[in-house]
Amino acid sequence: MTADTKARAEAFHALHDGLLVLPNAWDAVSARLVADAGARAVATTSAGVAWSLGAADGETLGRDRRVDLIALVAAAVDVPVSADIEGGYS
Repeated sequence: MTADTKARAEAFHALHDGLLVLPNAWDAVSARLVADAGARAVATTSAGVAWSLGAADGETLGRDRRVDLIALVAAAVDVPVSADIEGGYS
């Protein structure tokens, strides 16, 4: 885990001490808009991620495409990102 990743995880954890508002983003641009508007964290939405990649919601998109897009979202902002990845691909 990098120092930046650890710092984001700790910041995200600290946000759970009060009311946590997680605006949804579906790509890097929407994440940046949300963060620039003052959000202290950003969440992805499985439907929004799928639709932004031209796929239907409901486990129709492969793991790699989802993870790649979420990595772009996380790289676009300086706040923590929570990822909704449908079935979780555990």
